[in-house]
Amino acid sequence: MGLLATSMLTFSAAAAEAPAPLDVVLRPHASGGVADRMDVELRIAHPGVAAGQPLLRMPTTIVSTPTAGYDASAIVARDDKGPLPLTMADEAPTPTGTYRHYDVGRATVGDVVVRYGTPPRAVSVATRNGPLFDLRQQADGLMGAGVYFLALPAGEQPYRISLKWDLSGMPKGARGIWSLGEGDQSTVAPAELLAFSFYATGSVKSVPAAGKGNFGLYWLTQPPFNVNDLATGIQRLYGYMSHFFKDDGAPYRVFIRANPYPAGGGTALAKSFMFGYGVDGTTAGSDTQMLLAHEMTHNWPRLDGGEHAATAWYTEGMAEYYSVVLAGRAGVIDQAKFLRVVNDHASGYYSNPYVALTNTQAGAKFWSDARAQRVPYGRGFMYLARVDAEIRATSDGRRSLDDLVLEVLERQRKGEKVGLEQWVAMVVRELGDGARQEYEDMVAGKLIEPAPTGFAPCYRAVKAPERPFDLGYDEMRLGVVADLRADSPAAQAGVKEGDLIVKSSPKQALMDDPAKQMEITVKRDGQERSFTYLPRGQAVTSWHWERVPGVEDSACHL
Repeated sequence: MGLLATSMLTFSAAAAEAPAPLDVVLRPHASGGVADRMDVELRIAHPGVAAGQPLLRMPTTIVSTPTAGYDASAIVARDDKGPLPLTMADEAPTPTGTYRHYDVGRATVGDVVVRYGTPPRAVSVATRNGPLFDLRQQADGLMGAGVYFLALPAGEQPYRISLKWDLSGMPKGARGIWSLGEGDQSTVAPAELLAFSFYATGSVKSVPAAGKGNFGLYWLTQPPFNVNDLATGIQRLYGYMSHFFKDDGAPYRVFIRANPYPAGGGTALAKSFMFGYGVDGTTAGSDTQMLLAHEMTHNWPRLDGGEHAATAWYTEGMAEYYSVVLAGRAGVIDQAKFLRVVNDHASGYYSNPYVALTNTQAGAKFWSDARAQRVPYGRGFMYLARVDAEIRATSDGRRSLDDLVLEVLERQRKGEKVGLEQWVAMVVRELGDGARQEYEDMVAGKLIEPAPTGFAPCYRAVKAPERPFDLGYDEMRLGVVADLRADSPAAQAGVKEGDLIVKSSPKQALMDDPAKQMEITVKRDGQERSFTYLPRGQAVTSWHWERVPGVEDSACHL
């Protein structure tokens, strides 16, 4: 299952006027040769925080994932005057989580040094799958995102960040890796960059083995696939993508993590992403290559401002669209796979029971229902595919969606804020006033039909009925039956809320074959029970693409 990624953090160093230093030391600790804790020390240069104002901030829950969420008593702070008392207060919850800030009991004097730490999150087969934000033990080390364990200076101002690893508490040979590189690193960015990036420490394995260069894959637990082959293909595609988005040579790092439950997913953060695979070897689906392509695309297309629910169609839709289109252009996938992936995206859109929700309504359910979480993926893909076809038709093939996406990036790189309003103005410029209504219809959840032409002359869109996939319970928690829907095929077959899942048919195989029966064995009241059912709902109208008979392969140029 794919997961919504957070917005990529970007910052222009030229815009900063002498940013203050922020020194970070990470001290992972091991007992019995296995990492069991991550300790943190921050030195904030002259923050000048008044009494009662926030010094630090972190989420206690982010997109359904709990964090270390420190009590104020667990954070030790000092400045030039001595111990600095802290109090905490939780902010009002938002659809993406709840934040906590830590206020100073008196005005700060000089530099402030802060220390705190946490063990990794305890996870099990019953843990709900979600974005890969938590810090977990893997083999003898730790791997996760900073947002789980870092309480950071409040505010959006840039800092001169210096990150150092103190590995003296780890076994000999341990490595320390950040999204921005291995070992000690420095950059200029808001403190939030530290939160929304990945970290790995311990006996980390990598491709390349020495960890040199701007591209690498990292893991602690040996994956059940050939990492070298994966690295070769992904590095080739990333090179093509970075060239297309005019970002040649940009660094990128991939972190690979094992889950204790039969589900996976991916999360893109700053110049990196992490994907997890389940106990049965599965990732987000049957295609690790396309999962990674999707996550890599998150490095570039984004819109500024607006709530996540309002812009997710762009970030996720662009990732769906360009991951398959650029993979096809680069020759990383053939025409048959291109068609299969495009039709998977279309099926995911038309068969989603929440297809008619507005963007705001879907956003309110993102982190509690996996089906709502998928709305911007399919909706954005279908909308962008239609816009591309319309621009090509209107311009007689001289322009395309590419021109708009690259224009957005160019304007952002020059410091301009490009958001929803600017996007609408751009498509209206290309297609006329009707494009504004088309955009508003998309936002409102009106069903999107494919344009008469699309992708390439060798393909055509056809209408066909489809029975949507319906597992019947929370698709993000595959070790236990949770949030069972009473009207679902699963409930009608006899599955009950709270059943522990002993084994079940692979989810992706069920999704790929509309006739495949779910075979599930659960433990209830100490006894195992088995059930079989067809995980499909009532038929809905759908569209998919097919090859046009008699048209040569040469007409399939994307």
